[in-house]
Amino acid sequence: MGIRYALVTGGFGFLGSWIVRYLLEEGIKVRVLALPGEARDNLAGVDVDVIVEGDVRRPDDAIRAVGDVDTVFHCAAIYADWAPDPTKMYDVNLRGTFNVLEAARRAKVDRVIYTASIVSLGRPEPGQLGDERTAYEAWGLDFPYSRSKYHSRELAEYFAAWGLDVRVVCPGVVLGPGDVRPTPSGKLILNVAGGKAPPAYFDGGACYVDVRDAARTHIAAATEGKAGERYIAGAHNLSNREFVEAIQRVCGRRRRLVKLPVRVARTVARAYERQARRTGTEPLFSRDFFEFCLRPSYYDNRKATSALGVRFRSIDETIADAVSYFRGRGLL
Repeated sequence: MGIRYALVTGGFGFLGSWIVRYLLEEGIKVRVLALPGEARDNLAGVDVDVIVEGDVRRPDDAIRAVGDVDTVFHCAAIYADWAPDPTKMYDVNLRGTFNVLEAARRAKVDRVIYTASIVSLGRPEPGQLGDERTAYEAWGLDFPYSRSKYHSRELAEYFAAWGLDVRVVCPGVVLGPGDVRPTPSGKLILNVAGGKAPPAYFDGGACYVDVRDAARTHIAAATEGKAGERYIAGAHNLSNREFVEAIQRVCGRRRRLVKLPVRVARTVARAYERQARRTGTEPLFSRDFFEFCLRPSYYDNRKATSALGVRFRSIDETIADAVSYFRGRGLL
């Protein structure tokens, strides 16, 4: 059964806006649920059929948003690597997810595509690749974004077990054009490209993906995926050093990188966080985010490529397009 009318929560966001664009390209009618007064730059000039203003934390708004649609892409979430008070993050990511899924269940929508994250999965053992079944294990770290996405993914899968057709997509670290805020990953590109980040790195690594490829994976999950399944949207497993070198390579900014011992890097992370608490500005990286990233989080994307038929572009193309976007907005 194809998609005829889709709701995208968070449709003006980084990932959601690309899902909206690609749905419209396929001739699918699209409704967007957006916060009142939310910036709409990402869909400027795009002819969205219906825009519903509301908040996923309010059940009545969720019920109003899902009416008459057959497919829901639930992308709305708070993504931040530093949250001195994570109350709102948990509220949006958990309560908001419950409200949207319960509204979808009552409305008898055909399918829901829930945006989780690789940080909702477990980090694999060193030297191994994780996959959709890797069990969450970061219980010793108070990393609110990771925990909130783990719990909200579990919630989505409870609805799947209860009979709602829910399919879960776990994107890697998302990069590319359209990063309005920008996200923590976008800030890293900005800081390295602009020469603001120190020429240093520490152990660890992550799985990265272009936002456009992540959006295509969501749509493929809706059309080719199966109820109750998870799909990893990740393309490039890069160490922290390799990622910084890729940014430098694309930007033509060659600087000799120095490896920080873990003890020194941990001290720097704590200093950044202390300064952030004093000033109220986000740190370059937070202590818990640093601790989470020390263990390489590399994942296997074969399920998405084989079952959904998705393909992924090169990391250099992704970074180049992100840099071009930031320059166009006057951020570089």
